[in-house]
Amino acid sequence: MSEILAAATLDTRGKACPEPNIMIKDKLPDIKPNEILEVVGDVLNKRNMERFVRMRGHELVNSVVDGNIFTMLVRKAEKERTDIPLSQCTLLQPQGGSRQIL
Repeated sequence: MSEILAAATLDTRGKACPEPNIMIKDKLPDIKPNEILEVVGDVLNKRNMERFVRMRGHELVNSVVDGNIFTMLVRKAEKERTDIPLSQCTLLQPQGGSRQIL
C-alpha cells in the first residue's frame, strides 16, 4: 500500500467538543479539494470528529488508534456541506454508554 501524504496536519489533542470540529472547519480552507488533512486527536473525540467530517461531505480515508490518541486522514470534498452544526457532541461514558450534549 502506498503512503498517503497530507497537505496539512492539525493537532486537536486536549480540546473538548466542539472545539476539534471548529478547528477542522477552520483548517480545511487551507487545502485544496481532494487533498488530505491529517488530524490528530484524543480518542474520546474520535466518533464525533469522524461523524462531523463525513456529514460535511468529506471522505474519511483512514483512522488509526494508538492508546489514547487517534489519527485520521480526511480527503477534502469538492463542495462542503455547511448546514451541519458544529456543537453536537456525544460524550463517552466509562461503561460504553453515551450521553448527547446539545
